[in-house]
Amino acid sequence: METGSSPRGHDNSNTPVAEPERLTTAIPSSEEQTEITLGEITEGEIGPFSSIKVPIIFTPVVPGNVQARFKVMFKNPQCPMLHFRVMGVAIDVPVWVPKPSVDLKICMYDRLYQDSVLVHTRSKAALRLKFEVCKELRAHLELLPETGYIQAQSSYSVQLKFLPRHSLPEDAGRYFDKETRVLEAPMTIWVADQNKPVEFTVHAIVTTSDLELSPSEVDFGYCTIYEAIRTEIRLHNHSLLPQEFGFVKLPKFVDVQPNDGFGTILPLETLQFEVIFQPTKAEEHSFKLTCKSEINRCFKLSCRAVGVHPPLELSHYQIKFAATALYDTSVATVYVINSHLSMSSRTHSKPRTGSEDTSPVGPTSFEFLLPPDSPITISPSVGTVWPGKRCLVQVAFRPVLPEKLIRQEALPLLNKEMETKSFRKDMASQKKDIHRLSFSALRMQNRDKLFKVSVPHVLELRKRELNPSSDEYQAARATLVRAFQAKFDTFVVPCVVASGDIKDRKGPEPPSFSPHNTLYLELWCPTVAPSVVVTSHKGKTIFNFGDVAVGHRSIKKVSIQNVCPEDLALDFSLLNPNGPFVLLNHSSLLRAGETQVLVLSFSPHESILAQETLDIITKRGTLTLTLVGTGVASMITCSIEGSILNMGYVIAGESVSSGFKLQNNSLLPIKFSMLLDSLSSARGRGQQQLPQFLSSPSQRTEVVGTQNLNGQSVFSVAPVKGVMDPGKTQDFTVTFSPDHESLYFSDRLQVVLFEKKISHQILLKGAAREHMMFVEGGDPLDVPVESLTVIPVFDPKHREASSRPGPPSPEAEELRPILVALDYIQFDTDMPAPPATRELQVGCIRTTQPSPKKTVEFSLDSVTSLQHKGFSIEPSRGSVERGQTKTITISWVPPADFDPDHPLMVSALLQLRGDVKETYKVIFVAQVVTGP
Repeated sequence: METGSSPRGHDNSNTPVAEPERLTTAIPSSEEQTEITLGEITEGEIGPFSSIKVPIIFTPVVPGNVQARFKVMFKNPQCPMLHFRVMGVAIDVPVWVPKPSVDLKICMYDRLYQDSVLVHTRSKAALRLKFEVCKELRAHLELLPETGYIQAQSSYSVQLKFLPRHSLPEDAGRYFDKETRVLEAPMTIWVADQNKPVEFTVHAIVTTSDLELSPSEVDFGYCTIYEAIRTEIRLHNHSLLPQEFGFVKLPKFVDVQPNDGFGTILPLETLQFEVIFQPTKAEEHSFKLTCKSEINRCFKLSCRAVGVHPPLELSHYQIKFAATALYDTSVATVYVINSHLSMSSRTHSKPRTGSEDTSPVGPTSFEFLLPPDSPITISPSVGTVWPGKRCLVQVAFRPVLPEKLIRQEALPLLNKEMETKSFRKDMASQKKDIHRLSFSALRMQNRDKLFKVSVPHVLELRKRELNPSSDEYQAARATLVRAFQAKFDTFVVPCVVASGDIKDRKGPEPPSFSPHNTLYLELWCPTVAPSVVVTSHKGKTIFNFGDVAVGHRSIKKVSIQNVCPEDLALDFSLLNPNGPFVLLNHSSLLRAGETQVLVLSFSPHESILAQETLDIITKRGTLTLTLVGTGVASMITCSIEGSILNMGYVIAGESVSSGFKLQNNSLLPIKFSMLLDSLSSARGRGQQQLPQFLSSPSQRTEVVGTQNLNGQSVFSVAPVKGVMDPGKTQDFTVTFSPDHESLYFSDRLQVVLFEKKISHQILLKGAAREHMMFVEGGDPLDVPVESLTVIPVFDPKHREASSRPGPPSPEAEELRPILVALDYIQFDTDMPAPPATRELQVGCIRTTQPSPKKTVEFSLDSVTSLQHKGFSIEPSRGSVERGQTKTITISWVPPADFDPDHPLMVSALLQLRGDVKETYKVIFVAQVVTGP
């Protein structure tokens, strides 16, 4: 049948079509035959850039040529009418085939496909038929029977057998398209007494049934009996048909996944499979994997491997950690076991590599090789296990944020801080110059300055190393922690094994680990965001209390929040009970979304850098707070040696001052205060006790001596309180102001730091006289406690008598006794012993009162008599200037007629003349003492 068409209509390719075109009925012309008609579709709509099919039916009635014309009309007037012509030729043959095309669909090589071809006849006589296959396909296609008779007005069935061989593409020639794999084979039916044969066509798509495994060979290498090695292989279907397949007859030590190696592969599809090899003993393995298709075709893959039995084994080869929050720690335990006890194969399988020699019995070393920058810690990572023993190994998983990511997050915060500081500095300089510059000039100057300064700031910022304890670093880390999304990581940690004890290796050379005996530990590490976070202090988890003086306390408040959707029970780790850190409050429950405040205290007991961790433990993880603080001892040095400040002698009613210094050698400013024992509130309780001279010597601890009668303090100090900066020195002035005569003025000055700690105790001593002279030395003859009643040395009458001219009478003045005891130590040797020596000090007090006497003269009588009894006194007379003292040295050597059993006692008068005259009776008591 031939088809034609009228000239092409108007091209509407450039005209946009807004809606489908309405296609009206296509009708033939009136003068044409009616053997050619349209099908059911005679009208409808055609969419933009689309097409439709209109069936044309040719049903000839009589032999001959037939033609018909058709026209297509559109509702859119812009579309012209289309015209086309249909022609057909009707012939009169008695035999025909109702199916002129036999479609065998898709066929595989070497597979038999059959179909039946039905032949009809309208003849009233039986006809002889001969079925012929084109010579190119006679080796692949067959019609049976080759000849036959068809009865009158009946049908005849011919069997079609198609068995394509692999030589089909070459044999078929022009009937086979190698690219599309389509076969079009013409078949001929010869009818007796009929010139024109009956033809029909056999259609088929011929494809292969090959499956391809790649790679062609797999080498698993060395694999221990405690592990499995997997490798990927690919299965490709070269066929245009889906095929069912399966890996069959697998060895016990081999597994193929997924779906155990069975399934259906689609046309031209490639599937990936994992081949898992897990040996059960140490030997060399060589085997083939067989993949069998549904048509019983087998495709094989060669594999080889070496099984290894290492001398050590692990109790677990896979650890699945629980979901661990960032900066939390999960710990698991694994044992390294040495079960190689003997070389006998009857007791146990012997460690070896493939078919090599057996490993020796003895200590075996191991070492875990951690991947770099991994959140895994293994302790111990190196060790030695003896036969029959095992070594405990702890594996810790602590996920953290990458250091680079935190620094990138902290960089804008640091940039903002630098810009703020720069802006404040520029504003300060503007205020200084604003009275000299106009606003516009100032703005231009500030812009230029900012441009010049910003570049060095940026460069300095990029070079600056962020300290992990800095505020910017901690804030950036807290921000990233709150925005963290859960992730899952897998780590494989190799454990290498070597024979011998690791302690026996010489020098820095590592032991010779065998790569074939390597064990592998697989770790599953899920990481989640923490459920409890710190909301105060910019999210920091490191809290530095700074420098705190010993004995003092610093407080920090930390806010924590539950950011998970469920209530959490809280538990806190124990801080060192003897340490400086204390958690002052705690709670057992933190509800969802709730925030609680923890109060932490740092109170150092000594000068030390302290650091502890406080774990806030929940079922969803642990939040660790790091507490850091420095205890600083209050190191104060005093310029007074021996902690005794002796103010010397002062005229009663006058005062004298002396100074000393305190220096702060610590790193903290120190608050100080000065306290006198005489002004202490506890002194009243001490006065209720017995006087010192009535108590036993061991109980005489009072340091507050004679006090002023007017109620004012004898000693005073300035300043009373203040603050000493680190490394600075503070000057103090002590004033001694007695109002009456006494030799036993004393008090104690305490230096108190921070109103708590007593740093130094300074004993203050002084003496006062009515007159300008004094004598010091000798043995005490009285007690250092005065009566509340003033007893004059002599009454006024005697004072008047002593002022009259003439020699003084013994009753006109009181003799003051001075006892001087001398012990001559005699040794049991022939060498003479040194003389016994004592000293007396005669002094003249410096006074502000006008006085005609500028010196004090002294003289000692009976010097000659004393010399006859072995005494030597130098000098026996002299004078003392104001503010000076002179020493009288007294030495004694026993005379020849001295009786050691009777001590020698003599006396002499010592006279002092200054503003008044005073006479002292000096009593000398001498004795001989036997020394060692």
